[in-house]
Amino acid sequence: MTDGKGVDAGLLQTRYRLTKQRAAILRALEDGAHLTAETIHERVRVELPAVSLGTIYRTLDILRAIGLVQVFAHGGAARYEAALDKHHHLVCVACGEIVNVPAPQVAAIALAVAQDNRYSGIDAAMVITGRCARCAGLARNGLS
Repeated sequence: MTDGKGVDAGLLQTRYRLTKQRAAILRALEDGAHLTAETIHERVRVELPAVSLGTIYRTLDILRAIGLVQVFAHGGAARYEAALDKHHHLVCVACGEIVNVPAPQVAAIALAVAQDNRYSGIDAAMVITGRCARCAGLARNGLS
């Protein structure tokens, strides 16, 4: 989730200003959810009825380039989130819940693999799939 300071700092370091569309998209993402562009479009249209899906995509690309929005793609449509911190994801294969998790160890593993293969300028994203506690409980009780 973003905070006002992070948004202001991110925009100040770029040539971009906080337009009404950018602000509306960041507000649509402020609950920490991982949303598709279409869902963001629906949320933003409540505030800005004339905004197009194309504008949403272009604005998301700008916000991603600035570092105010991250994109997460796993098994389907890309999902966007307003998260300034580096993190990884747990994904429930039953209900689709996505949880952000810090995993600083991933950077060291990625660096070692990259060095072994003579790669530089690397980044790594880890996705762990399984069943969340709720779905695992339902499965144990024969309800899923």
